[in-house]
Amino acid sequence: MNSTALWKERFRHFLQEVRTYSKYVFNDHLKFIFVFIIGAGAYYYQQWLQTLTPSFPAALVMAVLLGLVLTAGSIQTLLKEADLVYLLPVEEKLKPYFTKAFLFTFMIQLYIIAIVAAALAPLYFQQMKQTGAAYIWIVIAFVIVKAWNLFVAWEKSFLTDQNIQRADWFIRFILNGLFVYFLVERTSVMFIGGIILLMMLYLAIMHQMVKGKPLNWEYLISEEGKKMMLLYRIANMFVDVPALKERVARRKWLDFILSMVGEKRTYLYLYTRTFLRSGNYFGLYVRLLALGGVILYFIPFLYGRFIVSLIFLYLIGYQLLTLWKHHRMKIWLDLYPVGGEEKKKDFLTLLNAILITGSIIFTIIFLLATKDFMMTGILLVVSIVFSIGFVYQYGAKRIERLN
Repeated sequence: MNSTALWKERFRHFLQEVRTYSKYVFNDHLKFIFVFIIGAGAYYYQQWLQTLTPSFPAALVMAVLLGLVLTAGSIQTLLKEADLVYLLPVEEKLKPYFTKAFLFTFMIQLYIIAIVAAALAPLYFQQMKQTGAAYIWIVIAFVIVKAWNLFVAWEKSFLTDQNIQRADWFIRFILNGLFVYFLVERTSVMFIGGIILLMMLYLAIMHQMVKGKPLNWEYLISEEGKKMMLLYRIANMFVDVPALKERVARRKWLDFILSMVGEKRTYLYLYTRTFLRSGNYFGLYVRLLALGGVILYFIPFLYGRFIVSLIFLYLIGYQLLTLWKHHRMKIWLDLYPVGGEEKKKDFLTLLNAILITGSIIFTIIFLLATKDFMMTGILLVVSIVFSIGFVYQYGAKRIERLN
């Protein structure tokens, strides 16, 4: 069996999928939003840095953030469920395949480290009073530690005990965090050397634990499936993804919302039920609300909070427009004695209620952060007007095009 040819074929197919879905994800609307968020974030980040005192724990912040980045991630194997049957018998011949998978994963992680290191560089230069050359050496050390993490992650793929797998993540996070902290704080070489020694010892122990054991194929295929499902769920916000497996969550605690809607308005009830239980709509809504709320609370500038609130309302509305297409393949819905205009009206009513609820939540967070009742009232009015305009102007035209 030619494992190198197999990798090339899997890698080609993976790149083809990424390219196909990326052109839908990074459309003109989202590009504009991303550029705006990056620009505004860079501006307010610079403003925030100017407010920091010398006592600010920059090393601790960098240790936590970089500790998470260094610990996260596993080998991108591109394995499929059928491999458990067809590749298991030839496991010993797959070393070139997994070597290429390791190198591919390492290259991806280099980009992530570069982005995070670049974002933290202004904080490092201001608080630690160091030169760019010193920071470059630190980043090189991060790259080496990332390689160590991937080696450990690969050794972990031979284990079947889930408790050990969970403990591994915690142990590596502590070691990574301490390494970053001691390096940034420029503590004694003995402390840094001690952490490096512990890392090498831990890798040796892991290697000894898995020596002679076969690969845990179920774990590797499961991890790869999670990564691909994440890609598919993101792409599914913009385009139909045939490979995406639909998920349903009961969420009994949200039944009171369905009882408030009632079943008389057929499509309003159907879309509300779909939003609460099917796919990833409700989870997406909660995550965007949480992320927007955190940024809204901690950003130190009044008008910046206004902008953040409106941007996240736009993102929520734009992403949830895909709910309109959720039942497109269920032809039995055509049996409902309800016209197309009623269906459109009910969908827009739900979307409007979702955005207005988000407006109220953002307004409450704004009030807690600013204690400014007048500006809170203005934000509430602006957010509600924006939500209504988005739904009945942009949203109505958008779903017509989706038809």
